[in-house]
Amino acid sequence: MHRTFETTTERRQRTLDGQWEFLTDPGNEGYEADYGESFPTEEADRLSVPSSWNAHREYADYVGPAWYRRTFETRAEGSQLFTFHGVARDATVYLDGEEIASHEGSYTPFTGLARNLDAGEHELVVRADNTRREATLPHDDADWFPHGGIHREVVVERVPDVYVRNLAVDYDLYGDEATVAAEVTLHNVGPRPAEPDLTVSVGDASVTDSVEVDGMDAATATLALDVEDVDRWTPDDPMLYDVEARLHGERAEREGGAFVDDLRDRIGFRTVSTGGREILVNGEPVDIAGVNRHEDHPEWGSAQPLRVQERDLDLIRRAGCNAVRCSHYPNHPRFLDLCDEAGVLVVEEIPLWQVDESTMVSTQERAQRTLLEAIERDRHHPSIFAWSLSNECANDEATVVEGTRKLKWTADGVDGSRLITVASNSDWEGETDGVFEFCDFLSVNAYWGWYRDGDWGEFLDGIEADYGEKPIVVTEFGAGAVPGDRTHEGRKWSESYQADLLADCVDLFRERESVAGFTVWQFCDTLTDPDRAMTRPRTRNNKGVLDEYRRPKEAYRVLRDRLTDE
Repeated sequence: MHRTFETTTERRQRTLDGQWEFLTDPGNEGYEADYGESFPTEEADRLSVPSSWNAHREYADYVGPAWYRRTFETRAEGSQLFTFHGVARDATVYLDGEEIASHEGSYTPFTGLARNLDAGEHELVVRADNTRREATLPHDDADWFPHGGIHREVVVERVPDVYVRNLAVDYDLYGDEATVAAEVTLHNVGPRPAEPDLTVSVGDASVTDSVEVDGMDAATATLALDVEDVDRWTPDDPMLYDVEARLHGERAEREGGAFVDDLRDRIGFRTVSTGGREILVNGEPVDIAGVNRHEDHPEWGSAQPLRVQERDLDLIRRAGCNAVRCSHYPNHPRFLDLCDEAGVLVVEEIPLWQVDESTMVSTQERAQRTLLEAIERDRHHPSIFAWSLSNECANDEATVVEGTRKLKWTADGVDGSRLITVASNSDWEGETDGVFEFCDFLSVNAYWGWYRDGDWGEFLDGIEADYGEKPIVVTEFGAGAVPGDRTHEGRKWSESYQADLLADCVDLFRERESVAGFTVWQFCDTLTDPDRAMTRPRTRNNKGVLDEYRRPKEAYRVLRDRLTDE
């Protein structure tokens, strides 16, 4: 299941998990040979979906295009909606030899619709390519492993002639009452116009209206309703409300009867703001204490099953942490569901990583599209309190500043309910950050004591003086440690050195009034970019407080000792 709850009660929904035929294409011959229509089955291996192909020994280091194929059956004629929740990185989808969808980006979903698909057996072929280039998002120098493949679920739903394509809920809070505006998009795949009844419900409150939608067209309606006696979502009491858009209408005369469709999600009512140096949830200050989390596992790669996600979150909370920074891309929506349920705060980021003015122009459109897709997918998660627009870009350069400003306008135009930030190392690099001017809080990355010597106190003094009275969150800090390497002298790359540095930093940040919180780099050791593998022990970014199998280093215990009563 791709979420922790059912997203529909009316549609016949299934995932295409399991074994697919698989074939790498290092020479990029598949297009010319028309693999989409004539897949070379006799040459293919078999690979599990969802998975990262790099998590399979035979393809551990493969970067390039590859092809997947499987068949499936439909029992009756009807329209089928295919949702691919994550394909790394470029994807093209063919159904019975015809292209039905294409998408660029590993971490956001895309759909393909097959109208009036005949009953019987059908063939699905997917081309995926995990190659990174200078103008891709992320680009070819990004500092995490380029996992490839269909690494999140493929969901197939049979939809009626008129179905709910999208549901977007906004609200305003007035004490214990919420005024809700639900924007619902209906899609009519049939030739005849329709005027179905649409009901939107939030908890026990509901409203109904009829919506006109022409044949082979879409229509969007906004329904308003009030929710009384609201229990607000808080980190200590993460109250969630079911939201549903339900459709009911008459079928065409030749078919007779009625059709029903629904789309379900969850929301939590809360406000997020800043006051002085504090981040506020429902007007109350929160101290951010968290970790950065990549989707990476030795056995699963970037395709993590529910149990791994549950275990990760449990370990994060056992350390006393109340926050996660999704570095450097939107994490699986099911992990965000778990954060919603647990009251764990989340910063979600897009993979605009270390871009300078020479590449900002070429990546601007991709970044904007990725940001929109992330917000549209995740706007209902109450755990997400901030959108992070970039990480460690050249924010002293005018082109980067203006490009990032446009991303802020995009985010504000779609969702004004969350804070905006960027993760910046400009000051650590000796430059002035031009993006901090329009950030709600200052996300600072620096590695004093690891990559270079320096004084954290003096560094934070400068941040406070240069950018006005805004909350500061230290979003990256830490040190590498090879698991099991412990020295009396506390030498670099030892667990002892990492633990001591982490302890000093956490103590300083918690005592400093200007610092609203921190997120340790990082949760666990992760595979590094292949080009950096020779410069890092074990071919990994070893700054995790846990190793890649989630076994604790000394730093994990240091963090837990400071943040819990255990």
